[in-house]
Amino acid sequence: MTRESEILKALEKAFLPALLLTGSVEGAEAAVLDGIAALESDHFSGDSLLLRTVRSAIQVYGDFSDQFADTFSILPFELRRVLLLAPNLRRSFVLRVLLGMTPEICSDLLHLTVHEVEGALREGLEGLPFLNDCLLAPHETIRDALDKEQGKVSDRMKEFFL
Repeated sequence: MTRESEILKALEKAFLPALLLTGSVEGAEAAVLDGIAALESDHFSGDSLLLRTVRSAIQVYGDFSDQFADTFSILPFELRRVLLLAPNLRRSFVLRVLLGMTPEICSDLLHLTVHEVEGALREGLEGLPFLNDCLLAPHETIRDALDKEQGKVSDRMKEFFL
């Protein structure tokens, strides 16, 4: 594998998690650029880029608005519901399940205890099947959709959305 193809593969691997963590293409691009900037110029590895990108996405761009219809539409169908998780649940899910990071690394990145990371992951896994990606109309926020569905969504399930 050439160095150029290694770099392209690492960029692709870093972008999707950044997109899920930030909720926007712009935020994901900025997080990847931050990850690149933080790398040592003489030592490049895909894992280093991924870790630095994820750290940037969480620290700088992680508290995105719940209006992300544009991002929602470009994600693969299988990942759309992940954006509907509450931010702390989504972060734990992306890091632990999609990226396979250890609870200790997630704890460090998220500034949570290992127990809190595992609790958020458990809640996210329990709530994910109940999230309805069809609830959202274009440019509608999760909060708007829940208000519209008043009575159909339990208070417990609202915790997974917000």
